Order: sequence, then structure tokens, then C-alpha cells
Amino acid sequence: MTHEKMQEMLSKDEKITIEYKECVNQIHDSVYETVAAFSNRYGGYIIMGIKDGGEFR
Repeated sequence: MTHEKMQEMLSKDEKITIEYKECVNQIHDSVYETVAAFSNRYGGYIIMGIKDGGEFR
């Protein structure tokens, strides 16, 4: 993924194919749920270390 593509994704709110996860010290169970959901739909991006509003942790 290019730097520009990452900046573009972070400049937008979460949507059906982009999910932010705040994970700091471990992977939360919600990440696995999101993986399963993405697998059953259109796929997507899970970006860890980012709060829901798109802020860096």
C-alpha cells in the first residue's frame, strides 16, 4: 500500500470496507469479528492503532 493510499483512507470515516481498531497492547476480539465480516462480504481494510475518529493512538 502506498503512503498516499493510506493517507486517503485515514482522511475518511469508517465505512463498509474500512475499519479502524485502537489495538495497543493486543489484538481485541472485535478485530476477529471484523475479519469474519469482511470475509463474508466485500473484503476491506482493518487499520490498527487508529481510534474510531481516524486519530492515531
